[in-house]
Amino acid sequence: MISRYRQISKAVNNDKLREMILDAQLLDLQPLLGEEFYNKILAAPEDYGEFLNGGIYEHDGISYTNYGLKMVLAYFAHARYMMFSSITDTPFSVVEKLNSESRPADRTDKKSIYNLNRDAAMQLWGNVKSCLIRTGTIQNSCHLSNSGLRFKKVK
Repeated sequence: MISRYRQISKAVNNDKLREMILDAQLLDLQPLLGEEFYNKILAAPEDYGEFLNGGIYEHDGISYTNYGLKMVLAYFAHARYMMFSSITDTPFSVVEKLNSESRPADRTDKKSIYNLNRDAAMQLWGNVKSCLIRTGTIQNSCHLSNSGLRFKKVK
């Protein structure tokens, strides 16, 4: 999924990648969607195909592009993978895996990549959130706060 949107090695550590995707789902997406809506999507993803995959939709006679929640997740997971993938728990301690033919990326560089990916994910989220509101997938107006997405009834 990530390679569709971001450059990632063909020889990734699949266990570490799955961990980063799960972290992105639970720690990044769930707060944005809210627990109830997040669980609805998990329970019946087929009901949210266009929302998950993205596409073109119409609202008030205007065509809009929805980038899709999968793209948002890919950016969040890629950010986490770039920041934390080289750190491995071993029986002797937590280490950063290196080999003689490479030089590890500087922590500052990794942090910059992490932040850029998270910023991009939040921009994409704004697009997806607009789609949710315009299409009536959620019936309330939304605003982001520091703790994620909150719903407010429109009067």
